[in-house]
Amino acid sequence: MNDIIKVFDISNEVSENLIDQNQRKNILNLFKELGKETHLITNCFLDTNSQNYEKSPIYYFYECNDKENFDYKKIADDLLQAECKSDNTRNSTIREGLLFIKANSDLMTIMKLEKLAVIDKDTYAVKSELGKEKDYFKVCIFGGNYFDIKIIDKNKTAAKYWYQKFLKLTRKRTSSDNTVDVINLITNDKFYKEDICKKDNYCEIKRFTEYYLFDNKKFDKSDLFNELNSSGLIELKKEDDLFSSEAENVDSDFEISEREINKKYQKKIKTSDEITITTKNYLASIRDNELCFDEKNKKITILIDDDYLSDVKEKLKNE
Repeated sequence: MNDIIKVFDISNEVSENLIDQNQRKNILNLFKELGKETHLITNCFLDTNSQNYEKSPIYYFYECNDKENFDYKKIADDLLQAECKSDNTRNSTIREGLLFIKANSDLMTIMKLEKLAVIDKDTYAVKSELGKEKDYFKVCIFGGNYFDIKIIDKNKTAAKYWYQKFLKLTRKRTSSDNTVDVINLITNDKFYKEDICKKDNYCEIKRFTEYYLFDNKKFDKSDLFNELNSSGLIELKKEDDLFSSEAENVDSDFEISEREINKKYQKKIKTSDEITITTKNYLASIRDNELCFDEKNKKITILIDDDYLSDVKEKLKNE
């Protein structure tokens, strides 16, 4: 069967927009362009053991045997409901937009476009370059497998409503999963493309990435990409030019696991038979001048934090 294309206007209510063949062609091109993103993806699944999984648009679409006569407006209605507060008024932090649906017998892609300036509102043709910012569109790609659903949503204002409240999905990968993968890929010089790893300033890029892990609670590929560009360490136009194919398995954004960071960067430094220094994160300690090594004079200087000064003084004052 040919792809079914539906368009709905999502504001304070839902209305379907009928389309002609030219509009259909332009919409398919829009799906193709935004579907090229490989490093903005969060990997999700539909947990069929959860309480509300049957209310997911993914579920009731897939279980319907007649896709031609399926009520696609129900998906738009569910989206509007997810964008409303408990009193059924629209959540002001969630932008209005157009909902596009592409479906056939087994597959469905759902896309919401919130920045309509990038397309011609009459023809749906791409009017200008889609832009560097990534928070104006959301995508859900369902390929017929409940355990492998791809989500794109870079809007941090209402981060969970698209995949969690609307689609009833669960993230496949934990904070630890993603953090460990990033650490291992960085350590093995596999996080970035090969040509990036061959750059003269790659050691700076690698260290910058490690510090990004140390200094943030949340890891975000787009944010890291922008910071590397702002720092002058790279000059690239899109994430796909930076991250390796191995890094595609890492979610677009996730909470950084401090426990995994400490497991990797904790170090015990034995300075003599009597003294061993244990650092929670040796790289961060060196960078922040909390631990200074003077090889010439065979000395390590340790900065005592104000919160611990009295305790250290108490333990050592009479010695």
